[in-house]
Amino acid sequence: MGIGVGQVKTIAIANPAGGVGKTTLAHCLAVSFAEFGKKALLIDLDPAAPLTFRLGYENPRVTFTEFISGVKLTEENLVTTSERFDFIASDSRLAANLGEDSLSQLLLKLPKDYDLVILDIPSTLTPALGAAIRAADQILAPVWQSLHSLRGLIQLRKMTDKPITAVAIGDVNYEELSPVLDVAILRSDEVESAASSNLSVLTVSKSSEVSESYRSAAYSVLEILGLE
Repeated sequence: MGIGVGQVKTIAIANPAGGVGKTTLAHCLAVSFAEFGKKALLIDLDPAAPLTFRLGYENPRVTFTEFISGVKLTEENLVTTSERFDFIASDSRLAANLGEDSLSQLLLKLPKDYDLVILDIPSTLTPALGAAIRAADQILAPVWQSLHSLRGLIQLRKMTDKPITAVAIGDVNYEELSPVLDVAILRSDEVESAASSNLSVLTVSKSSEVSESYRSAAYSVLEILGLE
């Protein structure tokens, strides 16, 4: 029996600005949480399915759309990745099928006891974004040193009273982002090189500085959620 949305901690990775590293952050957090011994479920809520593609599950047999269209969510039809987190894929049909309560209802029916659910959501202001914000205990907004990503953060904070913590990617002016995670993520070509193998940089380059920055950020998130 699932533990339900009220007991599992849910994190939404969000920024209405595109290209700021949401999918990479979601993936690396899931890996980091697993390394810290936490049971994590990663969900791709983007109809464009960038995370599903990154993880090597393009055209999967069962996606989030099936689960909200009547297919029972069981341990058998969840994907458990080689990086030790569970995953629910997305596809283009999600845009037309995601209802206002679809996500919250699915989270109530989780077949396993998870510590964390991580939601990778689209940049566009879609029902998926609204649903993720409503379900989230904590919203993390990756931001680079660009007006584009900062504008997205400001726009996101105007949308909700939920707690939103900026996550600095690279060299960013912290004063503009507050509240901001106390660990910045390093930028490195290693991240995209790892993605070509369907794995995270934490797996491909375990001891690299960028991997350690993601682990440190993940630990800070656990502290915020009281799960350290």
